[in-house]
Amino acid sequence: MTGAGTGIGRELALGLAEVGCEVILVGRRQRPLEVVADEVRNLGSNATWHSCNVTSEEDLRVLEATSASVDVLINNAGVSDRRPWLDVKRHDWERVVDLNLWSGFRLAQMTVPGMIDRGWGRIINIGSLYAQRAPDRERYPGVASFDVPAYGASKAGLLSLTRHLAVSLGSFGITVNAISPGMFRTERTQTLLTPAVEEALSARTPRRRLGAGEDLRGAVAFLASDAASFITGIDLVVDGGYSLV
Repeated sequence: MTGAGTGIGRELALGLAEVGCEVILVGRRQRPLEVVADEVRNLGSNATWHSCNVTSEEDLRVLEATSASVDVLINNAGVSDRRPWLDVKRHDWERVVDLNLWSGFRLAQMTVPGMIDRGWGRIINIGSLYAQRAPDRERYPGVASFDVPAYGASKAGLLSLTRHLAVSLGSFGITVNAISPGMFRTERTQTLLTPAVEEALSARTPRRRLGAGEDLRGAVAFLASDAASFITGIDLVVDGGYSLV
């Protein structure tokens, strides 16, 4: 699992640990990975971690020794850029797209051969509501800029990749799905979620609240399980109904 040290990645890791999965945690920062690994072990599951930049071929080669044994790949590593879009330079765009889209494609290339050999596998890509819609500024009162075209485009690409790989790999016993979370309070969203923004988002969400960790844990455990063996190519939206209104 990439992007496993904080936020949504941590919740996904704990969701897998709760159903007995051994978890391989991948992220850039060592200390958060160590903390999540301890939490996974406290739930009775095994955990290892690798400090890795998943946009670096050199770093990815270090992971190749373990990639053949991966049964469930979760592509969660991601980054956004909320600057006004006219200020975004090519290197800014490429940084977002490389991490959000290219790394998922590359890790699938690394792990799928082992899944094919075993005749079983799961790929779960973490998408976004903004892959299919643009932000509504009225839901972010007081936020000076919330332009995220590179993020939205890269996540839309990841959802398209999900569908293409689902078709390509279905006959090998491998399912490929996505989870698109709504707004969750994480380390990354903390500065965005002022009281006014949280109130506005909650008011426009049928469940009348932001997402909580357990909302994602059940979703990933389900898609990774045999219970979801006939589900492939879908985008499971976990947003409390936010995208409906």
